[in-house]
Amino acid sequence: MAELKKDLEEKIAKAEKELAFLKASLKLVDEALTRISFRPASRLVEETQKAPVEMPKPSIEPPAPQEQPFPIKSKTGEDLGMFYIGKNTIRIVPRPDLGLNLKTPPFQSFFLERVIGEMRKKDEMAVDAGTKDPDSIIEYSIKSDGDIIKEITILNVDEDSRVRELRSSIRWTFERMLEKMPR
Repeated sequence: MAELKKDLEEKIAKAEKELAFLKASLKLVDEALTRISFRPASRLVEETQKAPVEMPKPSIEPPAPQEQPFPIKSKTGEDLGMFYIGKNTIRIVPRPDLGLNLKTPPFQSFFLERVIGEMRKKDEMAVDAGTKDPDSIIEYSIKSDGDIIKEITILNVDEDSRVRELRSSIRWTFERMLEKMPR
């Protein structure tokens, strides 16, 4: 009976984890649908003419053992890598054989500058307003082999909405990068 109890508890934990993943996925889809909107060409020109935002690269501590892994899948179901959610930390590990290059658009211009850069600007404004601790500003670090991305670690991710935005943004970014690479 004790063995049966243990087996049932493990199955329940697994089902709860799957349910949490499905709920998070549904929220991502809902947010993506609400963000899709028309932007005038003049605004796009302004965005592309902005100077690159250089952000400090912090030293990264080893990830906490209580990370939750989620696969990054393309719209067609192709495995693009793993998205690990830890306490205020996100780790993104692309599938190694994809050979995603740091210099392939839109990695720098969209994911680093626009997505993370905008989060950083909001954090800095909150620090200036006195509503956020300066040590909790979002930061990132990239581990690479030459120009090939091995891992992206993002620190101080303290809102669920940011986790969802980062997850959907990296999927979109990886898909666009693959389109630009010879296969």
